[in-house]
Amino acid sequence: KKVVTWLRNRGYNVLEVRDRGHFDLRVEGILDAFDSYDVRYCVFLACEVGGAKFIESSKQDVQVGIISSNVRMYQSVIPWLTARNIPFVFSSSYLQGTHNGYGSVKRLGESWIRALGGLGKVLRLWNVYGAENVGLKSHVLSDWAQQCAEGGKAESLTDGWEERQFTHADDAAAALGIAMEKHWEMDEVSDVSSGDWISMRDAAGVLSAAAGSGGWECGVSFNAKASPPREKLSPHLNGTLHKYWKPEIPLQEGCRRLIEEYRASGREGHKQEL
Repeated sequence: KKVVTWLRNRGYNVLEVRDRGHFDLRVEGILDAFDSYDVRYCVFLACEVGGAKFIESSKQDVQVGIISSNVRMYQSVIPWLTARNIPFVFSSSYLQGTHNGYGSVKRLGESWIRALGGLGKVLRLWNVYGAENVGLKSHVLSDWAQQCAEGGKAESLTDGWEERQFTHADDAAAALGIAMEKHWEMDEVSDVSSGDWISMRDAAGVLSAAAGSGGWECGVSFNAKASPPREKLSPHLNGTLHKYWKPEIPLQEGCRRLIEEYRASGREGHKQEL
């Protein structure tokens, strides 16, 4: 939703695939419905993704589902775009190197796009957060913010010592929009990140401070369980994209917006997908 809003606010005409109930991109030929339109560009976000509790799940059916659904989407969407010579940007992840279903399908998507000779560009997103429906696929800051909005406290699934770099959904949407506008200048792969490492314990402190600035309580308690280890990578923030884009929303301001949105919704959260 954030990308659509960014584009429409700048005067672009946008055809939107909202969700699987709207268009199931796993179905070959489903995009033929757009052949009557003059499609000039595609922002390819529709992948089977989620937060750590989803993509790092030990359940076999979850991992198989991630691989199966994403491969089927690639087989439907990428040939459709290439057959019509439509340039596009593909949202990948800094976790593309991880040894699970999610990492495997992101690597596959990147490899396929590299083989197209510039028609597709890759943006690796780093821990994008924003209001979303809370459930199996939601992300940690959204989970905590929703719990705090409803009960004034949140519970972490881990001990909180793992570190992340966060990017607000509005900043990520701007990066994707700028990647479209500067497509033929863009590097093959670009990172979208704040560049700032923070432990989840410190992120909880930022969330608590953001809540306090609005007169709300938000205390996060931590589990004894350590998060699965991840290789600590560094984003490349000196590419072509970064001549035109910089993140504008600090983590505390993003957390304040997040809690406000959940409090305003009056329920478990409303979907604001990228």
